[in-house]
Amino acid sequence: MAEQDKSTDKPEALTAKKSENFSEWFHQLIKVADIIDQRFPVQGFLTYKPYGYEIFNNFIAILEDQLTKTGHKKCYFPIAVPERLLNKEAKHIESFNAEVFWITHGGETKFTERLALRPTSETVMYEMLSLWIRSWRDLPMKIHQSTTVYRYETKHTRPLIRDREIHWNEAHTSHATAEEAAKQIEIGVKIYSEVFKQCGVPTLFLNAADVFPGAVSAIEPYTVFPDGRSLEMGSVNNLGQRFSKAFDVKFVKEDGTEDFAYQTCYGISERVLAAVIAIHGDDKGLIIPPRIAPIQAVIVPIVFEKEKKKILASAKKLADDLKDELRIHFDDREMTAGAKFYDWELRGVPIRIEIGPRDIKNDSVTLVRRDTGKKEQVKQKELIKKIFLTLDEIQESIYKKALAWHETKIKLAKNINDIVENVQAGLLSKVLWCGNPACAADMEKKSDAVFLGYDAEDRSIKKTDECMCGNKAKHIGYIGKTY
Repeated sequence: MAEQDKSTDKPEALTAKKSENFSEWFHQLIKVADIIDQRFPVQGFLTYKPYGYEIFNNFIAILEDQLTKTGHKKCYFPIAVPERLLNKEAKHIESFNAEVFWITHGGETKFTERLALRPTSETVMYEMLSLWIRSWRDLPMKIHQSTTVYRYETKHTRPLIRDREIHWNEAHTSHATAEEAAKQIEIGVKIYSEVFKQCGVPTLFLNAADVFPGAVSAIEPYTVFPDGRSLEMGSVNNLGQRFSKAFDVKFVKEDGTEDFAYQTCYGISERVLAAVIAIHGDDKGLIIPPRIAPIQAVIVPIVFEKEKKKILASAKKLADDLKDELRIHFDDREMTAGAKFYDWELRGVPIRIEIGPRDIKNDSVTLVRRDTGKKEQVKQKELIKKIFLTLDEIQESIYKKALAWHETKIKLAKNINDIVENVQAGLLSKVLWCGNPACAADMEKKSDAVFLGYDAEDRSIKKTDECMCGNKAKHIGYIGKTY
């Protein structure tokens, strides 16, 4: 027997190899796998295609669920920031001044005061919090929004990594004491740790060497890409009372005295999507963790002329039976099964379910895993249970694989030459650090790399360990190339 449909229509090909040219592979893949379209005529402003935006929104949904479980309330704040508000926190505006997009006109009318497209939301939110927070009874206040911010990125833009319109979620909390704010930082890190795990992204949480403007301290999550460059995926910031004093966010304490709120903020962006694509994908295309996959399983009928109606009907019924259980798609396009296989592998759908004449005869289907390519015959009465078991196995397997791979991208460096060699080999260097910023700056200058931060909780340091400068080592630091 011969297949009825002999169409040669195929999805656009992924020709670059990840191991040979990661950058070319990444840029090809986000195009041909329908993640984004870069043809919008404003640099740094991306058009998300439906498939890519679904992945992003599934990641955001996991994040918002974690925020809800930890007492955060969702809200929305305006995009336009009067210049006088942006100037209230001098250090903040000093950092963002070169990156601000300004609104100067409404139609033909020139504004007497410029409006900024928010580069971040502290100034917008805290102006309103000064009205909302009056008493200790209003605290703690935990809010978040999934939105966009705008920064005139002066460096070379990179899709999903360094854009001028940034899609992200930001959380902001206000507390009565410094101790409560410090505990909230721990909660923020735990939230992000869980989200990164659900996305299958191995992460280093580092105390920031370069603190967010206006912050007292910051913890930043990093991951390493195949080319050895590290990507900062967000930040968890302890703001202390700096912003609350600038914006007059104060409250009456239980004893009747007044104090300024202690605040935190944390945010992660579409860079997480970039990390998912970069870390899990292969030469066939995407590999999407099941928890964030737009389509968790796709049904592909193996159509033959003689039994076409019967096969399509069986495949359609199977899709209808599964649609309430998981994110399922029935592919009834008029193209060869081989072209469909290629397309769904390119898009990284975790499970492919094939159904043909032999499968119908045996009351079974062929289940194929995207991550390993393993094929298995499954009886239809056992299919739902098997699919969920397999999705869990895929989720766990690709995360474990990513963790093991991530470890191979980090190597101890004992001197500057080691750092330089690691950079050339596409590796991130782990170093013993004394804690002196001047020492970190010296490492950067001599190696042409970036000191990302340090792990203050590492207990592997011995009393005899020394930093490269000869002083006693206090922390484990990380240094390498970044995006």
